[in-house]
Amino acid sequence: MKLKTVLVAFFLTLLAISFPLAYFSYTIPYGLFTAFEGSASFAFWFSIAGLAFLYPLSYVASLFGKYVQKPKGTLLFVSYLSVHLVLYGLLLEGLIDYSFKVASVVTQFTANIGSVPLYPVSFDSILAGFGFNPSIDLFIPPYFVLALSFYTITLSVMIAVLVLTNIMKVLEIGKMCGVALKSRTLVVLPALGVIGGAACCLSLPILISIAAPTAALITNNTIVWYAAYFAFPTVTAVGLKYNMDSTMRIATKMSKLVAPKDTTTNNEKKNLAGPQA
Repeated sequence: MKLKTVLVAFFLTLLAISFPLAYFSYTIPYGLFTAFEGSASFAFWFSIAGLAFLYPLSYVASLFGKYVQKPKGTLLFVSYLSVHLVLYGLLLEGLIDYSFKVASVVTQFTANIGSVPLYPVSFDSILAGFGFNPSIDLFIPPYFVLALSFYTITLSVMIAVLVLTNIMKVLEIGKMCGVALKSRTLVVLPALGVIGGAACCLSLPILISIAAPTAALITNNTIVWYAAYFAFPTVTAVGLKYNMDSTMRIATKMSKLVAPKDTTTNNEKKNLAGPQA
């Protein structure tokens, strides 16, 4: 049995277990709720991420492994992931405060893990719980509280991986463009257009992923907060995946244009091959 098949079975099993485990967390004392709800949420998002990187993002995962080993790739990934986690950590804290009236008073630097039960218990409330619970709260005096959920962490990692692979692949195309500039004048203008187009497409989901939570943080409209928290990360990830597919097609075409053509005639090839035995 192939390793990929085993992993798919494992992640699907983990995904199936997460729902009854989350439901069971509502039947036990509240003191144990966070532990069981947190385990269910972790199982859910870990399986979602695993299945995503096995199938629609399989080639992205391979490229990420290659790029993140470079100092530039590591710096880009860590920087973007940090910014993303901070912005969405602030956003989740705002949603908890406004939706569940959980007050946050910051007096000293502390860390805490907590969950908010969502009633009445239903399939929808369990799904919503996977989005909020548990929240890993970092209290940073005097004003800031970062609340990170497994949903936030999972989407932030996936988006950061997509951002890194998109940017590094565009930079590779840029190097191809440099080669074309030295070797083939006719390739220069199409190549420059390719780089500009890929960069513009890439910039939109990146701007959305950063601007959306930032805009939500400065408004008291909970609808905007929910849209920024749930909708925009998904839209951003899909946009980056679509852009990555386009960038890969562009890179393939560029590599064919830049590669030297074999202009040797058939007779010349026979002469180079020498006499046949």
